[in-house]
Amino acid sequence: MPAVRLLVVGGYHEEERWRVPRLPRPGEPVTASAFERSPGGKAWHQAVAAARSGVVTGLIAAIGDDVIDPSGLPGHTVARWQLVPGTRTGRATEIGDGKGPTLSVLSHGANDHLSAAFVAKQSDLFAEARVLLVSAQTHIDTVAATLELAGERRMLRLFDPGPLPPGLSVREFASTDVLLLDVYEFAHACGHFLNIDISAQAVTGMGDTTINALARRLCAGTVVVSLDRSCLVSHGADRRGDDAELYRLPTCGMGDRFKGVLAAKLVDAERFRDALTAACNV
Repeated sequence: MPAVRLLVVGGYHEEERWRVPRLPRPGEPVTASAFERSPGGKAWHQAVAAARSGVVTGLIAAIGDDVIDPSGLPGHTVARWQLVPGTRTGRATEIGDGKGPTLSVLSHGANDHLSAAFVAKQSDLFAEARVLLVSAQTHIDTVAATLELAGERRMLRLFDPGPLPPGLSVREFASTDVLLLDVYEFAHACGHFLNIDISAQAVTGMGDTTINALARRLCAGTVVVSLDRSCLVSHGADRRGDDAELYRLPTCGMGDRFKGVLAAKLVDAERFRDALTAACNV
C-alpha cells in the first residue's frame, strides 16, 4: 500500500440505532420496529470518508476487550487499535421514531483510555502523513499530545472539538492550524473561553466581521464555522493559499463525512477554499 498521507486520531464507538413507533414516555417500554448495529465514532466515520475520497488514511483509536470486531474499513486505510483490558468498547445509541429529534446516549468506554504513548508509538504513520485530523472524542490529554507531536512533524493539524468536552482548554486550540466548529459549538466555545454568553441563533444573525472578531480570539489559526446554509472561514496570519482572510461559502459542510473529506482534500490542495468547496459538495 502507498504511504499514509492523512492521519485520523479520535474515538471509536459501536453504534446502535433503534427505530420505534413513538418515543417512550418515562417508565414506559416501547417495542422497537427495527434495530441496527455498526462500527462508528467520529474517527471511524472521518477515516472512512477520507479513504473513500482516494487518500491513503491512517486511523488510531482504542477498543475494549469485549467481543468487538471493528471491521469494514475501506481500502487505503491503515488502522492501529489500542486494546484496553478490562474496559468495554465505546457505545453510541440513537432512538428515533423518524418524525422528530432522536434520543442519543454515548458511553466513551475505551476511548477515555487512548494513551499518548500508544499514539506516539505509531511513529511510522506520523513520518508519512502530511495532515492530521483529531477529534475530542477521546482522552483530552492524548488529544493535546497528538496535536503537539504533529506540530513537531510540521503536519497540518485539523481539530474537531465537538461536542466540547469538560476538560477542553486553550492548549488544544493553541496547537491547532484549522479549527472546525458548527454554530452550536462556536457559541459554546465563546461562552467557555471568552465569557461571552451567546446562542447559536444569535451567531447565525451576526455579520461576518463580528464572527471573525470572536474567531480570532479563539484560535490563531484558521477557523471554519458551519452555519445554517453557509461556511464562514476566518484565517489567521496564514491564508493557506486563499486570496482573502475572511469569506463565506454559500454552502454548508457539517458532520464527520464533511470533516474527513476536507482533511483528505487538504493533503494536496493549493488553496483552502478549493478543499472546503469540494468537501461541502460531497
